Amino acid sequence: MNFNQICVWAPIYLVIFMIAYMEIMMIYIFINPEEIEIVLLILHHLLLLVVIYLFYKTITTQPGTPTYQYTEDDPLVEWRKICKHCQIKKPLRCHHCAVCNKCILRMNDHSFWFNNCIGQNNYKYYFCLLFYLTLTLIFYFFIFLTKVIKVPPTGQIDTFFIIFTVLSSFALMIGVFCCLGFHSKLIINNQTNVEYFEKQQEHYDKGFISNCNELLGPGCWINPI
Repeated sequence: MNFNQICVWAPIYLVIFMIAYMEIMMIYIFINPEEIEIVLLILHHLLLLVVIYLFYKTITTQPGTPTYQYTEDDPLVEWRKICKHCQIKKPLRCHHCAVCNKCILRMNDHSFWFNNCIGQNNYKYYFCLLFYLTLTLIFYFFIFLTKVIKVPPTGQIDTFFIIFTVLSSFALMIGVFCCLGFHSKLIINNQTNVEYFEKQQEHYDKGFISNCNELLGPGCWINPI
């Protein structure tokens, strides 16, 4: 693995490290859990398993690239723009990713946290990841903080790591929650990141239910599978 590959995968390694660190701290502070705490820990780890699954699916699922089938039935195909890089006619809401070097269907952005584009085929995994990660961090923060208040740490090293864990979990919780709120707004308006920040004039809003069905699929919108 060369230096460039290490840099590309570094954000993913950082996420794995943070998960491992926070779990070690959770095990450390709940070394002798009470009965109710055992139930809370089980619920927390079930949520964490869902988060890990969604993180994996967001990384490994291809976001989708245009092929002939996306334009063959398009009555306006002759007026579609041709990608100057791929030399293909781009369907609506398709954009070229300079990092992946290919056109992405309904592209949101290229996320370095996943070393992958967020597009048509993996957007639901991404949104569900934000949703369940927010729940997991809220759960983690409050049960961890409650335990610390109940059993205060002794010793400088213990105090430092516990305070760091509380502050970092709180910061992550706020950050991920804000990201979830932003993407919820995008779904409600049937927009992508690209469309929002480029202030494109096209409007795809079809109403709340239709927008959610289009972007998250029919049925339960937060079903992680």
